[in-house]
Parts: sequence; structure tokens; C-alpha cells
Amino acid sequence: MPTIEEKQTATPEGVALSVSQLRARIEKRRQAAWQPEPGETAQDRRKHWEEVGKNLTEKLTGGEYIADAHLTQLTDDRAMISLGREFLKAARRGNPQMLGAFIEEGFPANYQSPQTGQTALHISAATKARMALRILVGCGRCDYLLRDHQGRLASELAYLFGEDRPATRWLRIHERRQAKAQRIKLTRRPQI
Repeated sequence: MPTIEEKQTATPEGVALSVSQLRARIEKRRQAAWQPEPGETAQDRRKHWEEVGKNLTEKLTGGEYIADAHLTQLTDDRAMISLGREFLKAARRGNPQMLGAFIEEGFPANYQSPQTGQTALHISAATKARMALRILVGCGRCDYLLRDHQGRLASELAYLFGEDRPATRWLRIHERRQAKAQRIKLTRRPQI
């Protein structure tokens, strides 16, 4: 396991290098017309995301890819904001191939919009983009307990704006599991 000094993302310059490498990888995927969905069956998709997850974990541990912890350092980085805008636009449009490509290339799945605080999970839930939700949940990288600037969870947006009760239940199951694993009391609205 590399030490902090050996990690690329240990310094601000290393994080900037990681962002530029991420942009190059995503640009390469764009030129290849993204790619089709990872599999026909749920089992194929699960296997694909398990393999991608192992690769991402190795790259995150090695400091090559951008971890969620580095997102606070990148709030003013123009390249990251531009990539984030594209990522969230793909979620708004319900484009699972583009979302999958971003995540496979190491883009943080929990990137939050600076204006609204919404993640791709929030946006996909609110627009009733089930294929995009399936990619985001399948990647295993989403934090279901992240709230937007108005204090709403993704499941709340699925209910309020997406009017998608099955997706709401599905997201609530994931929220409860994550809250239980982190030993957090889950509330629908944050207590003020």
C-alpha cells in the first residue's frame, strides 16, 4: 500500500494532475461513443460493477483517482466543475452509458452541484430516470445519505418530483442499510 507521499493525490498539484488525467480518459471514452450498457442481465451487470469496483478501489487507494474526500479541494477547480456539469447533465438526461463511463473512469459518483447540492442520484431520482438510477446504485459508490442544500435525500426527490414510488422505496432501503452500517439515525429531514 502506498504511503501518503507516494500518492498522486497527496498534494494539490497531484489532485490537479488527477483531474486532467480524468478529463483525458473521459474525452477518450466520448470519442469512442461511450459504450453500451455493461450487460443484458442483472447478474452480468452486477459482475461488471464488481470488477469495476475492485479497479476503482485500487486506483483510489493508490491515490491515482479522485476520492470523495478530495472534492472539497476541487470546489473552485474549473476543469472539475466542467466535468461535474457534464456528469450531472447526463443524470438529468437519464443517459446511463455516459454516467457509467464517467464512473468507470474514476469520476466521483457523489459529486454535488455547487448551486443545489444535488448529486447524480438526486437528479436521476427526481427525473424518474430508472436506467441511470440502476447504473448509479449498481456502481456501489453512491452515498445515499447525502442531502441537497434544502436538506432532501434522493428518495424524497424520487417521491416529490419523479412521482416514482418503486424508486422511492428502493432508495429508502439503501438509505436505511447505509445508516444502519454507519450507526446513524436516519430522519427524513435534518433536525434543526
